[in-house]
Amino acid sequence: MLNESDLMKFCAVIGSFDMPQFVELQIRALRHVFGAGVPILVSDDISQHSVEVRDVAAELSVHHIVSETHRSHFCGDCQAVVNGLAFAECEKADVLVKVSQRLVLCDPIISQILEKKYFQDPNTWLVLPGKVHPASIKRAESRFFSNLSCQSDVICIRVGKLTPIALKDLYEGRLRAKQSRHDSLIEALWSFVMDVTLAGHAVQAPELTHSVHGREKLFLRRCQSEPAEYLAYAESLGMRWNGVPLCQEWRQLTNAYRPVPVIE
Repeated sequence: MLNESDLMKFCAVIGSFDMPQFVELQIRALRHVFGAGVPILVSDDISQHSVEVRDVAAELSVHHIVSETHRSHFCGDCQAVVNGLAFAECEKADVLVKVSQRLVLCDPIISQILEKKYFQDPNTWLVLPGKVHPASIKRAESRFFSNLSCQSDVICIRVGKLTPIALKDLYEGRLRAKQSRHDSLIEALWSFVMDVTLAGHAVQAPELTHSVHGREKLFLRRCQSEPAEYLAYAESLGMRWNGVPLCQEWRQLTNAYRPVPVIE
């Protein structure tokens, strides 16, 4: 039987923007998957609903940080990992799990998969999803995700192998260089980290990429899941959802959507 000191310590950061109910679901889900004591930080890109996000974090006793200005979709996602890595260092965690607000982990087996299958190997520093199959995508507007070599809505990093400032400098440097119009894509950043920065130490996990037909889902991903699935999961965790979870692309949800950051 393992002693508590033998167990890997996880901590989590939720990248959020404009959707407080998803943040509440994420907090409940992370505690369901990693245990009630998992340290959680909400990294919020400021929006019209940031006060509500702050109140959800306070009510559920998790940490919360919010930007002073809207960073943009990609930059906010990168900043969530930067904030999460600094948070993980303070918490003396072994592994940081960053989740975007609409990628929700569902089954506690995920923590065992990460610990025993992947991070038990000391040479594994980064675990993330791979390329999604177009047939798994529910909405036509989201089919472009199947063109990406990886997904970045869940990122698992061994703490100490990528510093917060190194990741920040890497992304800002790519934006300033303007070598490719795709360099601002957050998925392009993580592809570069896999291939160059942490080359030989990254794993693309099928368990975080596709569900297996006939088995309980390990996660809900907005382009691969239906609103009813989010509602059912929220209810199972004791959460009452007002309205219907929104799974559309951001450009269809708000006129304020700004994907690409501007770095002077």
